[in-house]
Amino acid sequence: MIITCDKCNTRYNLDDTLIKDKPVIKVRCYKCDNRFKIHRKTTAVEDVPLRNIVKPCLDNTIAISNQKGGVAKTTTCMNLGVALSLMEKKVLLVDFDAQANLTIALDYPSTTSSFFDILRSGTDDLSKNIIETKYPNLSLLPSNSRMALLTKLYMHKPDFEYLLRDKLSSVGDCFDYIIIDTPPALGFSTFNALMASNYVIIPTPCEYLSMHGIHKIEDIIKIVQARSGRHIDYKILITMHDSGSTASRVIYQKIISMFGDKVFDTIIDQDQKMQESQIVHLPVIHYDKQSTSAQQYVRLAREIIDLKSSTGPENY
Repeated sequence: MIITCDKCNTRYNLDDTLIKDKPVIKVRCYKCDNRFKIHRKTTAVEDVPLRNIVKPCLDNTIAISNQKGGVAKTTTCMNLGVALSLMEKKVLLVDFDAQANLTIALDYPSTTSSFFDILRSGTDDLSKNIIETKYPNLSLLPSNSRMALLTKLYMHKPDFEYLLRDKLSSVGDCFDYIIIDTPPALGFSTFNALMASNYVIIPTPCEYLSMHGIHKIEDIIKIVQARSGRHIDYKILITMHDSGSTASRVIYQKIISMFGDKVFDTIIDQDQKMQESQIVHLPVIHYDKQSTSAQQYVRLAREIIDLKSSTGPENY
């Protein structure tokens, strides 16, 4: 069930099965440290370990994820974020891949402090490591190669999968959207990103093995939902589409027939302007706003905004 802190109004998802026979429990808000009680039918009070039952809902966070590489995850993360920022939405991009492709694409050195450095410093203030980019309304939490050490140092620690979520909760109210770029592998980074998100975009080209990759992500999302006790929605984004290819058209229709409304209306086509923009480290919208891919990412941003407006912040 959803509970709300009576001091700061932060929402949490409470797993009913963990407090099944407990008439009253005491909990603490992670955000403001307020302690309050949740009452059942009697007046007895029993303390319950807070981390086991209280999970903050980051209702503005999107993970860009696919276990297959080369499907335009980073391209989508950057250009969707820029498109939203141009619509007066405050956006935080999180580079959660040790390759630091998003950081490099935005023209920052791959030696910039990362989430790993934040954890090692012991600080709870994420804002000091967030970069305000040269693009209005767009901020970046960068990555570097030290992110590869996260698995070795933290993977087997209790509640390792909530590290990113807990850090992001301190800045969540500062942004309309938080978009996380994930690596092409299931591990510490992808699991943390999904645990922190309430929506997943699955970029996929129209290739023979694409549908297999989509099913794998669906399975991972189900695991995360079971572990976190909350619903996570997702949609498939067709990327690098070749409209002149018979194979692409056939596979696209197959994806539509299999996944229906789980596929975005917007399709991202192959576009030479996109390739040129990557060479000069510019989002395609700022490189050539009239290009096909620039206009398509603008349409995708509108779809995202419309989804949030029509279904509510908890499940867009």
